[in-house]
Amino acid sequence: MDIDSLQPKISQRIQTIVEKNKIANAYLLHGSEGSGKEAVALKFSSLLTDCSIDEFLDNPNIFFIIPASTDFYSNFFKSKKIDEKEYQEWNQLWREKLLFPLKKIRFNSNNIPLVALKNLKENIIFESDKRKIVIIFDAHCLSHGSSESANALLKLLEEPPSKTSFILVTDYMNSIPATIQSRCQIISIPKIGDKDLKKYIKRTGDLDFELLSFLSGNNLQLVDLFIQYPKSSLIDIIHNYINAIEYSNSQSISEFYEKILANINTNKENLYLDFHIIKKWLEYTNQIKSSISHSFSWDEFHDISDNFINNHQNCEIENLIKEIEYFLGDIEQNTNPKFSLMNMFINSHNYLN
Repeated sequence: MDIDSLQPKISQRIQTIVEKNKIANAYLLHGSEGSGKEAVALKFSSLLTDCSIDEFLDNPNIFFIIPASTDFYSNFFKSKKIDEKEYQEWNQLWREKLLFPLKKIRFNSNNIPLVALKNLKENIIFESDKRKIVIIFDAHCLSHGSSESANALLKLLEEPPSKTSFILVTDYMNSIPATIQSRCQIISIPKIGDKDLKKYIKRTGDLDFELLSFLSGNNLQLVDLFIQYPKSSLIDIIHNYINAIEYSNSQSISEFYEKILANINTNKENLYLDFHIIKKWLEYTNQIKSSISHSFSWDEFHDISDNFINNHQNCEIENLIKEIEYFLGDIEQNTNPKFSLMNMFINSHNYLN
């Protein structure tokens, strides 16, 4: 699996745990987004159960939990036959995940409902000669709402069934209750190093490795997206943003405005990626302003920054980044997008001089 080369120290650590048979009842894997935590969890589970990953779906001792609706989990664990219609999407997601462990999977939910833990408890009490594994991805979603799911998990961790290990995975350690953290062995997954990422990447598309590393922050999900991204698209996004906040002309504002609103309604992944690109360019521009050098060289990217700095010498670029973050935060809170977007344009324009 690629995770061995991407996270060699962590890979060695989990192998040592299994080889020395010092296996805990619960582990909490945390770290930055895109660092391969879920792939580590799958590799760890494979070692603990002595079961290859492609056999996970048919293994009655392995249980997966991810955020999903209450309706879905109401019947889950009662039957997991591959041919049952209600599990087609689930099985499709998991087959893809097991085939490509570094790829993020999710239902359209940010909640792990209480019923998921209730049904799980009923299904892990059985005696088994082999170790049972419960894998919980996006474990911070246990704390959604009234935290009933987190409390239910805590009770399971306080009196865990025999030969059962829980593996929790999260990007947000602070959202995991301290009572749960205290009952887990903590494994911190570091950001993937440049040297390890370079070994993993076979191609970088239109971007050289140093530029790809800067734009993605070595986040595996972003790496996969940027590999497919032409440089010309990056430049267009930045130009459109600059034209909009400079009020260059009514058409430039209108086109950028309409594109953002369309992405909010139909493709939020594109929305977040576009603004991620803009924020990285602003970060780069601020560093150029502070005479900080970079490992990559891209004249067109650099020239846009130089022109922007010359045209707006008194601009506090950090404020432009904050305006984008405020806007994205509003979108997450389902605030009126038109109002939030116009606020971002107006405030950003005012910060230019």
